[in-house]
Amino acid sequence: MNQRLRKEAKKMDPHAKLIFEDVYTWSKEYLEVPNVHLNKMPACPYARQAWKDGKVWIEIRQPDIGYRRQLNKLLKKLDFKKKEILIFCDPYFMEFSLNRFQKEIDSFNDKWNKKDIFFMGFHPYNPATEEEQEFLVNPKGDIEMPESKVTYSMMLIQKFSQLYEASDRLKRMGYYKKWPKDYYDEVVESRQQTYKKLFVKGAKNDEQEKNTSA
Repeated sequence: MNQRLRKEAKKMDPHAKLIFEDVYTWSKEYLEVPNVHLNKMPACPYARQAWKDGKVWIEIRQPDIGYRRQLNKLLKKLDFKKKEILIFCDPYFMEFSLNRFQKEIDSFNDKWNKKDIFFMGFHPYNPATEEEQEFLVNPKGDIEMPESKVTYSMMLIQKFSQLYEASDRLKRMGYYKKWPKDYYDEVVESRQQTYKKLFVKGAKNDEQEKNTSA
């Protein structure tokens, strides 16, 4: 952790600092590690540079403020010229079942996708342990992702267009080559198609023609 990040962590209360350090460790020991399942690229090829450039914004949910209220306040302040990603960590996640958490993600996407913002999340009740997701927890083919020292959910918010372009670029580089097709379609292809319908001229008409011919 560089000096700037240490200073940032020092300003936090002990619990928030623990979560901040946990997210940083998750990035360093998992997201930035070359992955044999991803054409030897890291799970997130852009994470290291984002941390280095100070483009990662981590916020911890406050217990006395509603989830949606606090997140909406953060979204009003979010400036993608200064930050590439906002990670909203919720240590009080137990009020959200996995199903409700997914509905929250869908609701935010329904509202914000057209404003070029995309949401994805990680919930403690849905760890990546299924066979189709093995490559997400076993980057070197022989070790598992280290256990977290604290439990919380994460909402990751990024610029939709940047995510779309990055996914398209990674596909050409073979990043998704070993992904199970069903998992790829669910996670990546559906997101790419949503972006095209919203922002790529002619994509909506092409999709309608495809459905008609089918």
